[in-house]
Amino acid sequence: LQTFWYLSIKFGQTIIFPLLGGLIFMTDFFVFKKENNLKKSYLIFSLTLVVSGILMDKGFEYLKLLTWGNQFYPFELLGVWIIFPCYYYQFFNKFSSPWFVSFLLGAVFGPIAYLSGGSINSNLNLDSSFTTVSFLCLFWGLFFGISNLLFYKKVLKKII
Repeated sequence: LQTFWYLSIKFGQTIIFPLLGGLIFMTDFFVFKKENNLKKSYLIFSLTLVVSGILMDKGFEYLKLLTWGNQFYPFELLGVWIIFPCYYYQFFNKFSSPWFVSFLLGAVFGPIAYLSGGSINSNLNLDSSFTTVSFLCLFWGLFFGISNLLFYKKVLKKII
């Protein structure tokens, strides 16, 4: 997943990376989501997560925190968001951390992903001021904390 993230951010200016991301997601779904009672809730969660992430990025664009030129939405970010739900089942279900720990993880690693992505792709422009990074920390902390809580309570609860 990390290799795909790098390749999508670095070279993902074409439709091929969202398509590959979709293939990775579907492979992950059919290989690891074999439980029938998980499939529907996981798909709904995944779709909600992807749409929420795109909307969060569009909000960052509206606020001029993150820009990407004249595109409506860049393929490189779309490819990354399509595989993002795979992390929840492959990694995040290994711990049912308290909400504040999930918030802290999101507040730290979300902005790091944006800053490192902006450094390897000149089409992604991120304002790296203290105010912007603080804003990213807050929103990524909330996004990750809430989504991880929902994943654990609404998706995994169905198979436990």
